[in-house]
Amino acid sequence: MYYKISISNPEDHFVKIIGTIAVVPNEPLQLQLPAWRPGRYELANYAKNIRNFVVEDISGKSIPFKKISKDCWEIESVDSSKIRFSYEYYANQPDAGASYVKDDLLYINPVNCFMYQVGKENSSFEIELDVPDNWDIACQLVQKEKTLFAPNFDTLADSPFFVGPDLKHYSFEEEGANVHFWFAGGDCNDPQKLILDTRAYLKLQVKIFRELPLKDFHFLYLLLPDKFRHGVEHCDSTVIAMGPASEFSNPDFYNDFLAISSHELFHLWNVKRIRPVEMLPYNFTKENYSQLGYVYEGVTTYYGDLILYRSGVWDFAQYVKSLESDFDKHFNNEGRFNYSVAESSYDTWLDGYVPGVKGRKVSIYMEGLIAAWVADILILEKTHGAARFDQVMRMLYEKSYLQNKGYTKEMYLGILEKVSGLSFSQYFEDLIDGKGKWDNYIYKCLNTIGLNMVITKDESGVNRCKIYKIENPTNEQLEFFEIWSKSL
Repeated sequence: MYYKISISNPEDHFVKIIGTIAVVPNEPLQLQLPAWRPGRYELANYAKNIRNFVVEDISGKSIPFKKISKDCWEIESVDSSKIRFSYEYYANQPDAGASYVKDDLLYINPVNCFMYQVGKENSSFEIELDVPDNWDIACQLVQKEKTLFAPNFDTLADSPFFVGPDLKHYSFEEEGANVHFWFAGGDCNDPQKLILDTRAYLKLQVKIFRELPLKDFHFLYLLLPDKFRHGVEHCDSTVIAMGPASEFSNPDFYNDFLAISSHELFHLWNVKRIRPVEMLPYNFTKENYSQLGYVYEGVTTYYGDLILYRSGVWDFAQYVKSLESDFDKHFNNEGRFNYSVAESSYDTWLDGYVPGVKGRKVSIYMEGLIAAWVADILILEKTHGAARFDQVMRMLYEKSYLQNKGYTKEMYLGILEKVSGLSFSQYFEDLIDGKGKWDNYIYKCLNTIGLNMVITKDESGVNRCKIYKIENPTNEQLEFFEIWSKSL
């Protein structure tokens, strides 16, 4: 399938998309637009952003069509070997998972706005970008001049791009790969420090999985004028929207910038390659239910910050500040007594990204983080420091992605037990499938690595967690803390 895309109306944020497709004469076909995007496990219904859908033969003669679902168009059969279809897409959502255009930026997440022919998902795609010659293109796809190439729709859907005249670009080489930074809407104030810090946490993530399975990785940073924070993972890239851009020299802003970048990089392995069986392959037309969000989001949230500490990018005070914030969210959510993290994962498709009914559910990010941290400490304690959660993720990578299959809860449980030599059945009963049983695990694991926590209430009655090192820790606590906080 061939596409041509241009900015048709920058003031109103519309892009013009023209598709050309070879067809079998006298046979109807269906064009499908995705209903959701990987990384956000809820229906988005992108078809609501389409207007002026038209189908013609190559001579320009109109071809009848009808919608057979909210986002699927059936095209009547014609005596022609090619047809052309076109539409405008409203791209006015400047976050990390949507699309946004203005007079000097074409930012597209193809999963939002490109269609595929039903039954031809594995056909190749060419995307011609109708933009000025002096505009740069930032994308993980193969590129020739102003055309992008994808071998199938899954790859196209996973490949966002920035196109514009003012993109800032920096790069470095590490572990046999080229790592690129692309900035739209602004610039970082110290690219050399960003390279140094990124190199440090990247090297540790690669050490966990023993390989970096790509030749190029692209950080696509959309800097915004107002306070904002959002990231989305892709196989060989990530889009991160942050603001305000004027705060880049602020240490808190920069540390948050590093945290979301480390999180999204870890997704390169965890969920983009290590994927639940329910999402291999993705079904873009409907919900892809899974109870394993505590792995693909929770584990990633745990490692995103911890790796910054273990690699030396953050000191202990900075890491604890972030961990306290995570525990604050946990202890202020009464949903932990009412709904399990596994159930909450399934229900991301229902209300997982909005506050919803008070105390109804928990977060696959926060409770998933805590569950991963507990598992890490349990493994470390059982093996007396010979193993930790790193080996769990490495084995999961080897047994799922490298075997070209998705993982299941049973596989994950089996790997936890194999690495640790410990039964994890009670852990799953209490923390994954249960509810209201977190506190004993949290305080015990803190104690194991020589830490403690005090919870107080602020003037608004909100729980505030304070983590500190125990005075006069035992030699074992000191040893476990040292192992936990460093790379094996």
